Amino acid sequence: MKNETNYSKTLLIRWTRFIGVMLTIAFMVNVTTLAQPTVNLTNPANAETGVALNIQITTTFNMAMDALTLTASTITLKQGTTQVSGFVSYSGMTSTYIPSSNLVPNTTYSVTITTGVKNLSGDAIVNNYVWSFTTGTAVVFNPQPPVDLGTAGNFVLLAKTGISSTGTTQITGDIGLSPAAASFITGFGLIADASGTFSSSSLVTGKLYAADYAAPTPTMMITAVGDMETAYTNAAGRVTPDFSELYTGNLTGQTLLPGLYKWTTGVLVSAGGVTISGSASDVWIFQIAQNLTLGNGAMVTLIGGAQASNIFWQVAGQVTLGTTAAMQGIILCKTQIAMNTGATLNNGRALAQTAITLDANAITTPTVTSVENDLTPQAFTLFQNYPNPFNPSTKIQYTIANSGLVSLKVFDVLGNEVAVLVNSNQEAGNYTVPFNMNKAKWNLSSGVYFYRLEAGAFVSTKKLILLK
Repeated sequence: MKNETNYSKTLLIRWTRFIGVMLTIAFMVNVTTLAQPTVNLTNPANAETGVALNIQITTTFNMAMDALTLTASTITLKQGTTQVSGFVSYSGMTSTYIPSSNLVPNTTYSVTITTGVKNLSGDAIVNNYVWSFTTGTAVVFNPQPPVDLGTAGNFVLLAKTGISSTGTTQITGDIGLSPAAASFITGFGLIADASGTFSSSSLVTGKLYAADYAAPTPTMMITAVGDMETAYTNAAGRVTPDFSELYTGNLTGQTLLPGLYKWTTGVLVSAGGVTISGSASDVWIFQIAQNLTLGNGAMVTLIGGAQASNIFWQVAGQVTLGTTAAMQGIILCKTQIAMNTGATLNNGRALAQTAITLDANAITTPTVTSVENDLTPQAFTLFQNYPNPFNPSTKIQYTIANSGLVSLKVFDVLGNEVAVLVNSNQEAGNYTVPFNMNKAKWNLSSGVYFYRLEAGAFVSTKKLILLK
């Protein structure tokens, strides 16, 4: 009996030790698994069909990743065995593969995330992650909300270090300079107003302001320059471009549809010119990482009702308009804007964070449009939320042409209503609605959601992504 008792105790001890070891192993495996990077979400989804030809392929991971490991060699796109060229960007926990050109219609592609992809601790995904999708026949554009210029939109020319002119320049609109003084506005023959708050010039149909003029001009100029810088950052920060590296930066002879364009190089328009085609409510944003050059005699032509006030040239380098070149649109330049002899900026604004140099140029402000000046719009439009993906907040912008009951709601992927942002009568106009996760009433997990605008017979739905 005693031996049986000892045996039972020994068996119990061994069994307890065995359970302890197994629990330890399970805990270690679980900890390792939690630390291991994995793919949470892809767009397009696996086996998805009818995918847009200008798709930008996103992969959302379960944790922050090492951006240096996310390249076109660790994330690949193939048509059969042929690799499709492109480049990779990374933000938050999401990588984006941007093909160099539109994909082929009705074609199956495969995407591979290799084990070369690692998190910030150097841990790689365990196995290659592979999925596929099939394209449709359409190019799909995400309508962009216009760039808010703030008080910078009160000026046809605005700069920080200097504005100079030679020859017979004719300008319609106000000119502003700050923090540089009025002495850095040269070639205009300034005539000081008795108030001391501005000057006039025979070359300008409008007023000229500088940082050293009497109050309230200095404060007004600080605000305008700040708004210019904010507008530049807004334009540069737009994500998920509709076109990337289009025509390798040479737009000569091309026609550009509405959307967001991105180049990591410079952009050139030679004498053949470029055409911008769209309606009065469409928006174009051109993100240019280097210089923008319009060659001698080059022209920017608008067709189909496209408005210069809805065209934004965001340029990190210098903007040069060649002799007799004809430019249109809003130039948001990080450095200098130089206009050579006889170049024109009709229906535009030149907003430079350094200097503007002119030589016998003609410059006029853009024609008033509903998008820029918040007048009654002529069409219903639901814009893509910005930023997207987002955390913790984003903004949804829309326009309605007629007054009436307006509903703006958010749904999960199962079609369940999760948020009501607007449900009231509204007058015709432009609206911006914040969607902030820090508000207690929104308790949503990371993932894909859809927001839907209903205004009379108009119904439009778009996708947004929440990353916590």
